[in-house]
Amino acid sequence: MTTEKVIITGGTGLLGKALVEANPGRQVICTYIGDYAVPSTNLVSYKKLDVLDLDGYVDLFNNFRPDVVIHAASIGSPDYAEKNRENTWQVNVGGTKVIRELCERYQAKLIHISSNGVYDGEKAPYAEQDEAEPINYYGQTKLESEKVARQVSVPVAIVRPILMYGWPHACERGNIITFALSRLGKGETVNVYEDVCCNPLYALKCAEAIWKIIDEGKYGVYNIAGRDTVSIYELVKCVAEVFGYDTALVKPVRQGFFNELVRRPKDTSYDTGKMRRNLGLEPLGTRDGLVMMKNTRQRP
Repeated sequence: MTTEKVIITGGTGLLGKALVEANPGRQVICTYIGDYAVPSTNLVSYKKLDVLDLDGYVDLFNNFRPDVVIHAASIGSPDYAEKNRENTWQVNVGGTKVIRELCERYQAKLIHISSNGVYDGEKAPYAEQDEAEPINYYGQTKLESEKVARQVSVPVAIVRPILMYGWPHACERGNIITFALSRLGKGETVNVYEDVCCNPLYALKCAEAIWKIIDEGKYGVYNIAGRDTVSIYELVKCVAEVFGYDTALVKPVRQGFFNELVRRPKDTSYDTGKMRRNLGLEPLGTRDGLVMMKNTRQRP
């Protein structure tokens, strides 16, 4: 069992929950902002703390003295970001500045969680060295947060998960898969993009990659994804097949159908070569990930 101590910001989000489930034995404090309480365990405790609360984080760092901080807290909705630009910048960029400064002050290594939203979707598959050119405001804030994180004087990893899926925390928002399962379970139609593609990522596999970066000290930039490049329509059709629902309920639509505020990149699928080479991790196939999800009982 390792003795390193870790702070996870956004610790009740989809990735935060997966990191806790895959925790290899570290003492962890998860911060979150939801209006609910989360019971602690011997290894993992939870603290309600806004990423913009500098004084609160100073107290946390001073008392806990983390060795590593996984900064996963951010605003992740492109439409929300477009409508709430100031708040999104404060959280995604300003929050990263708070964490970066404290990592420097307390000499804690930093894992900064970014997004496939930094790419324009026109030149897939994307490797880590490919130019990041976001096409919406959300992507701009994530790219700027990367620049902030890179300025830290301690070891830093920039991790760019692609579209993630899995069982969310009971008190947190769902994801494309759980949304689809909710509608399919009621016999309702699910309209999903056929013109947006990626290689979807099971959240527990992303967590595995992050713990491996920490375990082996292999800091740097990582594009983390699954094996198969599929459209969101193909993904959700596979969900229906794996979970035993009627695939005819899944209907393909194109961008604009939902009157979205902002355009999504059409194909941000990743070249996962560095993930394979540096971390020794083979990307998980879409159906394999969905079967794993189906066979895993949902936990808070």
